[in-house]
Amino acid sequence: MQSHLQYLTKPLPLQTWNRMIWASTRNGSYLETLHLYSSMLRSGVHGDGFTFPFVAKACAKLRSVRDGRKLHGHALLMGFQGNPFVQTSLMDMYSKCYNLSDARQLFDEMPSRGLVAWNSMISAYSQDFQINKSFKLLNELRALGLRPTSSTCVSLVSGCAGSVAALMHGLSVHCYGIKVGFHSDLRFSNSILSMYAWFGHVDDACSLFDSMEEKSIITWTAMAGGFLRVGDSMNVFDLFNQMRGANINPDSAAFINLIYAGILTGKSSIACAIHSVLISSGFDQKVDIAPLLLTLYSKCGELTSAREVFDSMLDKDVILWTSMISGYVQGGLSSEALVLSEELLSSNVKPNKVTILTVLSACADSGSLNFGEKIGEYVMENELQSDLRVQTALIYMYCKCGNIERAKDIFDGVSAKDITMWSTMIKGYACHGKGKEALALFEEMQREETVKPDAILFTEVLLACTHSGLVEEGLQCFINMQKDYGVDPSIEHYLCIVDLLARAGHFGSALRFINNMPIQARNQMLSPLLSACRTHHDNQFGELVSEQLIRLKPQNTGNYVLMSNVYASLGKWKEVIGLRNSINRRGLIKEPGWSRIELNS
Repeated sequence: MQSHLQYLTKPLPLQTWNRMIWASTRNGSYLETLHLYSSMLRSGVHGDGFTFPFVAKACAKLRSVRDGRKLHGHALLMGFQGNPFVQTSLMDMYSKCYNLSDARQLFDEMPSRGLVAWNSMISAYSQDFQINKSFKLLNELRALGLRPTSSTCVSLVSGCAGSVAALMHGLSVHCYGIKVGFHSDLRFSNSILSMYAWFGHVDDACSLFDSMEEKSIITWTAMAGGFLRVGDSMNVFDLFNQMRGANINPDSAAFINLIYAGILTGKSSIACAIHSVLISSGFDQKVDIAPLLLTLYSKCGELTSAREVFDSMLDKDVILWTSMISGYVQGGLSSEALVLSEELLSSNVKPNKVTILTVLSACADSGSLNFGEKIGEYVMENELQSDLRVQTALIYMYCKCGNIERAKDIFDGVSAKDITMWSTMIKGYACHGKGKEALALFEEMQREETVKPDAILFTEVLLACTHSGLVEEGLQCFINMQKDYGVDPSIEHYLCIVDLLARAGHFGSALRFINNMPIQARNQMLSPLLSACRTHHDNQFGELVSEQLIRLKPQNTGNYVLMSNVYASLGKWKEVIGLRNSINRRGLIKEPGWSRIELNS
């Protein structure tokens, strides 16, 4: 009995620990790897050149730089600073944990660097899109007489995104790869193809795709991604069919491309066809596919089908809930979005920031102050109030639901405001007819000099002036916008000034302003001018404007109604009947206006 107890309490040999650490890392059980390593140390056994790389990989996957530093210290104490495999694995760990300075320091201190170390450091810079540093390392590598491998080139190309300069670097790598014979390497070709697809160079991507003798699922999905980048959904569908004809089984990435192509078409028939393919392939219940399928149906106006997909999912995560709520909001069904939000709050799923933003948008659209306040309480309870986007959404919701005072309280409680928050609060004042308060807030923002006004913010300021009849202030703002901030007027800015002058009864000034603006903007200015003529009972001027408006926009029902009202004010009943008959003859429909208020929650 005693001998058996001695056997059971005897420390495990290093070889056994290494086998367990290797197995847990290979299976993706990275936390278990760290636990095993800690247990090994507590038992008095220390790692070797086999142990450290696997534990370093676990630290990298978990993005745990704290555990990685401890491992680095252990490796130094055990005398492995000269082991290239251990040092390279630690360097890779630092780079994966977004700590490039420590990775580079380790690289510089390595007594001897093999190609694996060079490739790892080049890859680290490329993954961080520091393309100039990665190519500088490449030149140093070649100066030492070392020859880049295809892995080196793949690492370099992975960072070639986002700028013309990066594309030129990528083209040079492609040329070099062809010269030294890497074009037959599938990983190299896939990386070049992905680069062309990213930049939207579909013709170059197609040429490479057609020339490749061997293609993997990555090849097909990269090519489909290139077509999506330029909005070519039909070629995505053709490519998907070719891929299946070549007996390549689609993966999640391929189906995601297919769904995005369906979203581009906006056709419900295509959405149904994609759904049937997903069902037959067994991908319809995948957690990364189902939310996109909801979005597909929602974008195609098939919210009933989207809800059926939602209800069919047994395990609903926060992304699925958010997708369904967002579909209702975008489809104009804010009440349904709020009902579903109530169900979410009663479930075991915890809403994230994106969910909160979506629900607050639904509250604003439906004017549901009661539920909006409930979301505000949830934000406070879950300590989300420090997020600028959430705070801005709360301000917008309170403004839209009529509680401008609460919106201002939240606004005043934020120390570092961005331009979106300033614009939202100014817009809130504008919608409530508080032009002077909006202008005071705008002046406060200018005094702080932390945010530079943009075109959107100036639109909100001009709207505030328009709704409050502040003619001089609005005209001065329009001048300062161009003179002091270099913002060129857009259609929205011109509309604000025309509306501002017309509402104040300055029809001559408004007309002169219209005649002096760019030709392409003039046609859109007549509607606010005509509306103001009606308000000020200047029917003679309104008749001239309405006749011109009908000639320019014969399909706009609202223009016929406005002109009919002008004729009615002038007592021209024959013309009124003629306009009403024109509306019926052209098959035009006047949609009724509607408002929504909340009573007793």
